[in-house]
Amino acid sequence: MLHNFKEKGFAYSIKPISLDDAQFIVDVRLEDAERNKYVHKISRDLNLQIDWLNRYFNTPDDYYFLVENNLTGEKEGLISIYNVKDGVAELGRWVIKKGSMATIESIQLAYKFAFEKLNLTEVYTKTIEDNTLVVEFHKSIGAKTREILINEFKLDGKNYNAVWQFVDRDYYFSFVDSGLEEKSLKIFQRNLKIALDGFEFHHIGVATKNIEKEFKSYAMLGYTKEASFDGDTNQGVKGLFITAKNQPRLELLENLEGYDTLDFWLNNGIKMYHFGYLVDDIDRAFDIFTVKLRAKVVSPMKISQFFGKRICFVVLKNMFMIELIEL
Repeated sequence: MLHNFKEKGFAYSIKPISLDDAQFIVDVRLEDAERNKYVHKISRDLNLQIDWLNRYFNTPDDYYFLVENNLTGEKEGLISIYNVKDGVAELGRWVIKKGSMATIESIQLAYKFAFEKLNLTEVYTKTIEDNTLVVEFHKSIGAKTREILINEFKLDGKNYNAVWQFVDRDYYFSFVDSGLEEKSLKIFQRNLKIALDGFEFHHIGVATKNIEKEFKSYAMLGYTKEASFDGDTNQGVKGLFITAKNQPRLELLENLEGYDTLDFWLNNGIKMYHFGYLVDDIDRAFDIFTVKLRAKVVSPMKISQFFGKRICFVVLKNMFMIELIEL
C-alpha cells in the first residue's frame, strides 16, 4: 500500500518502496541464485515488476520497505510487514544485497515499525525448513518457534515444510530490541570506518586552567609528556600530549592569554570534552559527519599548529564533540 512510514537506525534506514526501486528489486532478488534459492522466483522483465508494485500500492495493510545505507545512500535490501490481521502480521520479502551488513538493523527497524507504529501484538515469519541459516538467525535474535508447517510452500514444483517463528510484543520490548540495538551499533561502527576509509582514535581533549598543575595529577596515574605546542592562535590554546601504558592519549589544553576557547567547559566543570580522530580524507569525513550524521560544526576547518594539517570540530546530536585531524 502507499504509505509514508520511515524508520532510521544507526547505519541503516527503511523507507517506503517506490516505482523508482523496481530495477533494484529485480537485481537484488536475482543477484545470488544460491543464496536466494528459497525465495519465490521473479522475472527479469522490469515491466512485470512495475505491474506488481502498482498492485501492491492498492493492497491494504501491506508495508514494503527499501533498506538504505545512512552513510552512503546506497540501496542495500528489502523487507516487508504484511498480512496484518487482528494485531498480528507477517515479516517477509526480506532480501539483503550480497556483502551488505544490513541484516541485523533492517529486521530491528521492521520490528520497531510493527510494534511501535502499528502497535501489533505479534510478528511472525514462515521460513522454508531447509533454509537453515535464516531459521537459525531468527532463533539467535530471540524468535520463538510455534510449529513446523507441512508442505507450506511450493517452489519449482517441489513442496517444502516451513518453520513458523514469532516474536510477541512483550518479548520484543523486554529482550529482542535491546539485543538487536547493541548489534546494530557495532555494525554502524564498522560501516563508519569503511565509509571514512580510515578513522583512527588519537586522543581525548582535556580542558584545564593550568596545564602544568593538571599534569601532576595525571603523572600519578603513570602518564608522561609526549609532545607540546606553545601557542596555536588559530585555536586560541596551547597544549600538551601525554601518554601512559594501556591508557588513552590525552591532550591537556589551556587558554592562551586573551582567548576564551575553553571557558564554556571550564565554567561548567567539564574536563574531557572532545575525542580526536585521524582521518585519511578530512573533506569526506566532514561531509559524512555534517550531512549524513547531521553533526553541528563548532569550529570550521583550520590549520593546526601542532599537526601542520587541517582540523575541525563537530558535535553530534548527543553533544559528543569530535575533532577530525587530517593525516
